[in-house]
Amino acid sequence: MKLSLPWRWFLGLAALLGALLVAVNVAIDWSLPPYLVNRIRADLEREAVLARAAFTGVAMNDVNELAHRLSKQTGLRITVIVKDGTVVGESDKPSFELSQIENHLYRPEVQAALQSGIGTSTRHSDTIGVDLMYVATTAGEGGFVRVALPLHEIAVTKARIQWTVAATSAVVMLLALPLVFWFSRRLTQPVEGMRLMAKRVAAGDFSQRAPEGGGPELQQLGAALNQMSGQLEARLRELAAEKAELQATLANMVEGVLVVDAGSRMRLANAALRRLFRLTNEALGKTVLEAFRSAALQDLITQALAQGQANAREMSFFGLEEQVFDVAVGCLREGAGAVVVFHDITRIKQLENVRKEFVANVSHELRTPLSVIKGYVETLLDEQPPDAVTSKQFLQTVERHSRRLEALIADLLSISELESQQARLSLAPVSLAEAARAAMEDLATRARDKQINVILDIPTETLPVRSDAQRLHQVFVNLLDNAIKYTPTGSKVLIFATVKGGEVEVCVEDNGPGIAPEHLPRIFERFYRVDKARSRELGGTGLGLAIVKHIVQAHGGRVWAESDPGKGSRFYFTLSAVSGTG
Repeated sequence: MKLSLPWRWFLGLAALLGALLVAVNVAIDWSLPPYLVNRIRADLEREAVLARAAFTGVAMNDVNELAHRLSKQTGLRITVIVKDGTVVGESDKPSFELSQIENHLYRPEVQAALQSGIGTSTRHSDTIGVDLMYVATTAGEGGFVRVALPLHEIAVTKARIQWTVAATSAVVMLLALPLVFWFSRRLTQPVEGMRLMAKRVAAGDFSQRAPEGGGPELQQLGAALNQMSGQLEARLRELAAEKAELQATLANMVEGVLVVDAGSRMRLANAALRRLFRLTNEALGKTVLEAFRSAALQDLITQALAQGQANAREMSFFGLEEQVFDVAVGCLREGAGAVVVFHDITRIKQLENVRKEFVANVSHELRTPLSVIKGYVETLLDEQPPDAVTSKQFLQTVERHSRRLEALIADLLSISELESQQARLSLAPVSLAEAARAAMEDLATRARDKQINVILDIPTETLPVRSDAQRLHQVFVNLLDNAIKYTPTGSKVLIFATVKGGEVEVCVEDNGPGIAPEHLPRIFERFYRVDKARSRELGGTGLGLAIVKHIVQAHGGRVWAESDPGKGSRFYFTLSAVSGTG
């Protein structure tokens, strides 16, 4: 912006006044010391000649006394030196100390006097410890008279003159300041208001308005600033609202969202993505390959950026456990980067695998008894049926497999009901000892056939549990039936319980072959068998332990298994104890 005329006058006068004051002070500082030195040197040369005349014809014993008198009268230091350089008179020393003064023959001013009759030198005096200007002149019989003046006189004179000039400059400035201040105040007040307004706008405060006073130029500038401030405030409000909406959307999204720049470096990651991949703030700024350790993800983003179009792919990431994501990449405008959305489909994949396994297992479990039933029925319907004894055996086999199908279907319906949470529990205080004893009675025949001793170690005074009696009976039957199946003939099965806090922990322990550690985490899954051939041989459906797990979890309890291969297994479950009952 072009300066107005008052501003140009103000700056010109201020610059001129400052330049003049500086020039005066610099001129004095540069020219005054040499001038004073030359004047003092001329005065000292004249004083030296006069002093030489005063010492002419004076006896040697009176020289030092005369030097003292002349020094008091003139204020000069006076030294009398004989031809060989010995000091015989010194105004600053008594006579008895003259012998201690060193030889002065080779002093610069004395040597100069030998050449031209008069010599000058300026240096520090070791005798009196100050800086002096010396002037020496030759005297009669080859001697010298030297006069000296301390140079601090020059400094005092210079300081006095500089102080006078400085005081004058200060007076001039004091007289000029009110006028200069009035001009600057009048001209800078609108500009200062605009500066403050701009500073507040930069800090986000749009309440300040720029003054629209002063000259025409300042009025136009103030109006433009006020208009700009209003437009900027409106735009920032829109951006803040959009940013808040975007942050809220990203924070509440279940899907992980990643924003990368054109170089595949991470710029933003929402809370879901940080949680899924355990990312910290240190990951921002790193490349996707560094943060995720996935070449496939890096290739997908690179391909999308290169093609400038969206791309998607299903990917697996391996951390503590495998995670499967449907990853979609969309490009930002003008090649600024890309947005990557991670949709976690791990649970869906697991459910798909479970469904496939379930269908396969159910089909297999149903196919075997149906095939047997079909084969025997076809044989019985043959044109030449077997004899009565064989036919009876066939029918007994058909009956046995029919019961197996019935048990399998009943278990499927039961577990389906439990999983769909349609089963209604009739919760009431139930005695664990009575529930376990009822299950033992139901399975007494099977235990007796294998000569297995079932030991119940649950005292009747044990706290009752809050449970559905029928479902609890089903739990005990399934666990006890499982233990009898896998316990060798002539062994034992132990049922006991312990109270821990507000829970009762029940254990069914057998002496069977045990379960390998790698099978324990999956032992409660549907149709999961450690030894499939032996399980079918023993007549199991593969759903008993899964039903136990769902019943216990429906009661809010926990279920797990422990085993020592070759020594037996222990199946635990917990239920809430009912306190305060007598």
